[in-house]
Amino acid sequence: MVKCDTCGVETFMPFRCNYCGRYFCEQHRLPEFHSCTGAYAAAKPTIQQGTYSSSGGSYNYASSRVIRSYWFSRRELRDLAVGSGIILLTPLIRVWAYFLKDPVFVSIYIVILMLAFILHELAHKFAAQRFGLWAEFRLSVTGILFTVMSFLLFQTRLLPIMVIAPGAVMIAGMLNGKESGEISIAGPAVNLAQALIYLAVSVISPNELIKALMLAGVAVNSGLALFNLIPFGVFDGEKIFKWDRRIWVVAVAIAGTMFFFIS
Repeated sequence: MVKCDTCGVETFMPFRCNYCGRYFCEQHRLPEFHSCTGAYAAAKPTIQQGTYSSSGGSYNYASSRVIRSYWFSRRELRDLAVGSGIILLTPLIRVWAYFLKDPVFVSIYIVILMLAFILHELAHKFAAQRFGLWAEFRLSVTGILFTVMSFLLFQTRLLPIMVIAPGAVMIAGMLNGKESGEISIAGPAVNLAQALIYLAVSVISPNELIKALMLAGVAVNSGLALFNLIPFGVFDGEKIFKWDRRIWVVAVAIAGTMFFFIS
């Protein structure tokens, strides 16, 4: 347990600010919510100043809602590359012997894993940028450890779902419930779309190797969507559930059906 450097609340999964290096709870994780003393002010495309008030207090913030632009910073591209590398190397180390026997199958499987992760995070990023918000992917030490450990446990069948989360998209700016819900559903929705595509290909393909790969894609993406739809804590599901329970139920039903009955 780590205490939030702003409010002192003990947090099991603290967020480390990439600008000032301190640790915070979910409520104060964004730079503008803990009066970040790091390089955040120079890094963000800021525009409009304001104050956000909640039961936990008031926080100064800077909103970037001026131009709807889609962009990447150098640091973000580096973090995405490192995160993708972790997803590439973790299973490769585990299944190296299989890679030597069937490099095509293993390579395609790893690409499926990487696409599940990258497209999920980019969906969150672009959805946030569509509202004119600052949004960048950042690596997380906790997420990296969870990704590595969950893969090992998944391979030994001690964990039913593989967690692919070496990092996450950080979003800065004020959001209402609808915007937060739409940004949150974007990631799981992209995973469900990938799972449906893989499922369709597995049905029409006569090749057994392709069928196996496509069903693996269904399992990976539906499992990742289902995990992120957990309706509490820092998960996407918590914000989606508060925004529109009907959408949350539909998403969980689709993800659960594919994961438990099809994959």
